[in-house]
Amino acid sequence: MKIKEMMQEQRPREKALRLGIESLSDTELLCLIISSGTKNRPVDVIAEDLLKKTNNLSTLPNIPIQSLMEIEGIREVKALQIAGSIELCKRAMKAKTYQQTIHHPKDVLNWFEIEYGILPQEHFICVYLDTKGKIITHKVIFIGSLNESLIHPREIFKEAFLNNAYSILFVHNHPSNDTTPSRSDIASTHQLMEVAKTMGIYVMDHIIVGKDNWYSFKQNGALH
Repeated sequence: MKIKEMMQEQRPREKALRLGIESLSDTELLCLIISSGTKNRPVDVIAEDLLKKTNNLSTLPNIPIQSLMEIEGIREVKALQIAGSIELCKRAMKAKTYQQTIHHPKDVLNWFEIEYGILPQEHFICVYLDTKGKIITHKVIFIGSLNESLIHPREIFKEAFLNNAYSILFVHNHPSNDTTPSRSDIASTHQLMEVAKTMGIYVMDHIIVGKDNWYSFKQNGALH
C-alpha cells in the first residue's frame, strides 16, 4: 500500500506525532527522512530499496552520498537529507560523550562504534581526559594496520602535554568486526604503556571496536 493510500493516522508523520518517533518501523522512519517519492516510485519503495542496500541499516552510518544516489528516486537533495541525518546522529553521540564522565568503556562505545566501527581501514584514536574523567579532546593519530613501528609515542604524548591531560584512552577499530587483539595490537599497547609510565600519564584503557563488537584491554587484564 502506498503512503498516500494509507489512512491519515497510519502515515509515518501522523503516526510519529501521535505515538512518538520510536513507534515507526525502519521503513517508516526512512520515509519520514526521505519525505517524498517520485512520479514512478512511491517513497516507501525507495525506503525499502535503501534498507536492502544498507543490509537493514547496518552499513548506513558510512554509506557514501554517491551510493545513495544509485537508488532510483534518490538524487542529490534526498541523498544529502539522509547523509545529514546520519552526520547529526554521530555529532550528537560525540557531544553526549564529551559531556559525561568516562568511567567505563561503554561510556564511549556508542560514539566510536557508529563513527569508526565499520570503517574499511583501521583508525587509531587517542582520547585525552582531565582529572575528573571528562574528555578534553580526541585525535585520530594514524590510519592503517596497527603496528608498533608505525605508532609514534612522541605525537601521542605531545598532544597529552599540550592539552594538560591527566589520562589517555586509546581506541582503534577492526574493520573485520573481530575485535580480538592481534600480536601487533598487544605489542603496541605494551610499548605505549611503558612510555606512559615514564611520562607520568595514566592510560585508562585500550579499546578495540567493530560495528557491533568490542574488546577492552583493561577488562581482560591485558593492560600492563
